[in-house]
Parts: sequence; structure tokens; C-alpha cells
Amino acid sequence: METEIINISKSNNKEEIYNKLITYYKDNKLIAIPTETVYGLSADATSDEAVCKIYEAKGRPSDNPLIVHFYEMNQLNDIVDYQDERVDKLIENFWPGPMTLILNAKENNGISKKVSAGLSTLNKTARQILKETKVLLAAPSANTSGKPSPTKFEHVYHDLNGKIDVIIEDEQSDIGLESTVIDCTRTPLVIARPGEITKEDIEGILGLGSVKYNDEVMVDTQTPIAPGMKYRHYSPEAELLYYEDSLEKALEFLKTKNKKTGFITYKSNEHLFENPNISVKYLADNEKSVEQSNKNLYNILREFDEEKVEEIYILPIKETKENIALLNRLNKAISRK
Repeated sequence: METEIINISKSNNKEEIYNKLITYYKDNKLIAIPTETVYGLSADATSDEAVCKIYEAKGRPSDNPLIVHFYEMNQLNDIVDYQDERVDKLIENFWPGPMTLILNAKENNGISKKVSAGLSTLNKTARQILKETKVLLAAPSANTSGKPSPTKFEHVYHDLNGKIDVIIEDEQSDIGLESTVIDCTRTPLVIARPGEITKEDIEGILGLGSVKYNDEVMVDTQTPIAPGMKYRHYSPEAELLYYEDSLEKALEFLKTKNKKTGFITYKSNEHLFENPNISVKYLADNEKSVEQSNKNLYNILREFDEEKVEEIYILPIKETKENIALLNRLNKAISRK
């Protein structure tokens, strides 16, 4: 398969491109699209054939559910039941944006059963790129399953060139981590996957105690209700490890290593690595720079893969209210499960 590269922002005839994309979706083609979180691999969510192609291209387990993206709220009326004051408040305050809601699906709603992996719930989110196509799109991250999610066009091209039909070339994703996934079928609500929208953000709208993390309510992760809950995710080719000691001890340890070793730290420590014998990359200015860290993490892991390093070390990061999503992705990448 020859993958077509399209750059909408540089085109002088955007209408022609969008008409082409609509035709491609009708023909069950796979199109990698940029979003504010990470690049997504999109296809018509109503087509079994198209959805199966997503799983095949990514090498994704068939019981790992997909997220459906839409543009206008009226597209949901025949698909899900969202007559819930809590859901209304979340939609009003956080959409369009990096928030995915798990809602009860209506029977015979037209969405491929393969999207929700046989579950009775359906994931929903909004992406501005759907404005012109008006197509309901299944769109997981546009990468090989298990690898760091793609935040740049080059990442998608590396993983999926020759496996999918189209890649929309655009700038690096603004956020860099996947959306917050909220299970709205439970009381209290459950954050199935943390993201930029935090528990505190949600409680600020719905009140204290209105939402819990899945590990606080013992959600069964063997039957995943959202992406990233069960299978190995976000892992580079190299083994990613926490170095469970001080920075000083780490510096001594790293002196025994070579260029096949990577180390992730902060710009505030740059002066300690003037002539490194290893590959050093800086996650952000310092631990408080969480947005920077979120945006840079996957890119750094992929850079290490390009350099063919065999081991990557990072010091444990103290958990805060702001960095839970970052630690979730790091821990998943380190566990390799």
C-alpha cells in the first residue's frame, strides 16, 4: 500500500481535500489525523470493515475498545444515552477538548460493534478536525500498538507508512498525552485513564467525591472499558527503568554506562552533564513544568529508539495533583504490561 501524505494547512483548496476525505471514509480507508492530544488513526466508526482495518494496521488486541470522535452534539442522539446532569456539566465545561466520556450505548445505533469491543458502552470525544467531514470516526492513537503514542507526523510515518491510506501532515500535538477518559455509567464517576483534565478539574464542576480513579473503586482491568487499561502501552524498544536512588548516586552509576544507555532528567540538571558518555534528554525545565513534560515524554522515548539505546533510566518523580497522567504513562511504559 502506498500511503498518501496530505497537508491541509498548506493547501489552497481545502474544500477539495475535505471532499476527498469524505470519499475516503466512505471507501473504508484509514486516515491518520492530528489532534490536540496525539495523532489519531481514523476510520468510519459505522463500518465493520473500516474498524477491523484499524486493529490490523496497529496490531491492536481486538478486545481493546476504541474512542469515537464527533463534531456536533446532535450526532449523539441516536447513539448514546447521555441524559445525565453530570454529563451535561462535563460537556458544557470541557468539550471540545481532551475529555472522553464512556456512556451507555443505545441498541442498533449504527456504530460497529467492533468499536466498543463487545462492551455495552461507547467512548465519545470531540475533535475540531471533524468539522468539515461530519463523519463519526473511530480513532485510537496512530501508532503501532504498545509503542509510545505519536505526537508528530514523523512518528506516524515511521510506524504506519505503507500500512494505512493517508497521513494528514501537521504540527506537533499541543498536549502530547491522550485524553482523560471518564466512565459516566457509574456513581461516582470513574477516571479510567488520567489526562490533562484532572480529578480536581472535574470535582470543581461536579463537587467533591463526584469522581474516583479506577484503582480507588477496583474496576476490573481484565475487561478494559477504555484504551490503556489492560495491555502494554507507551513502551519504547529499550527497557525503561526507574533508578531508585538519589541523583548523585545516579551520576556515579551512569559513569559506568555508554552510549547505549539513556537518561531522562530536567534542564535544571543540565550543568551536570557537560560531557556525557550516555544519551541525556531533558523532559522539561524542572519537575514543576508538567505541561512541558507531558508534551515531551513520547517524543523523547521515540528519539531513544532512533538512537538504538538499550536501557533508559529516570529518577522517580514525586506524585502531585498535576502530574498523575504523566506518571500513569511512565509507569505503564516501565511495567511493559
